[in-house]
Amino acid sequence: MRVRIRRGRRTDFTAVMQLLAASGTPVPPPEPSTLRRFRYLVADLGAEFYLALVDGQLAGLVHVTYARQLAIAPIARVEQLVVAPALRRCGVGSALLRFAQQRASQRGCGRLSCTPMGGAAAARQFLEKSGFSVCESTYLQGNGAL
Repeated sequence: MRVRIRRGRRTDFTAVMQLLAASGTPVPPPEPSTLRRFRYLVADLGAEFYLALVDGQLAGLVHVTYARQLAIAPIARVEQLVVAPALRRCGVGSALLRFAQQRASQRGCGRLSCTPMGGAAAARQFLEKSGFSVCESTYLQGNGAL
């Protein structure tokens, strides 16, 4: 199975909402303000929103934000990592996480963090297996340049 990753677009709104709903993630109400918020998120220069596609179908997404620091390297944070239920344990999440790590490194980030939503045991296992270490409820990777 070949996973292709591309930047999210404004036109991906419906597919992203369907993916979130299918994965059990709370979906905001279908209002113009939700669409506007999605478009701002996709265009945000302080964040990145990427989609994973398998055979042309949306298989997952990753949303990463960046915080610049005055005295230390910037910090990247995985805000959301979602994989379609039918494609879990097929390498989609790993491909998205590796991609997020590469992008964070290209931006000069010294650390990548992630806090699993709802304390999901499967998410914690996935992050630990991917080389993250737990610090309170946040998983961290790196402490210099990634």
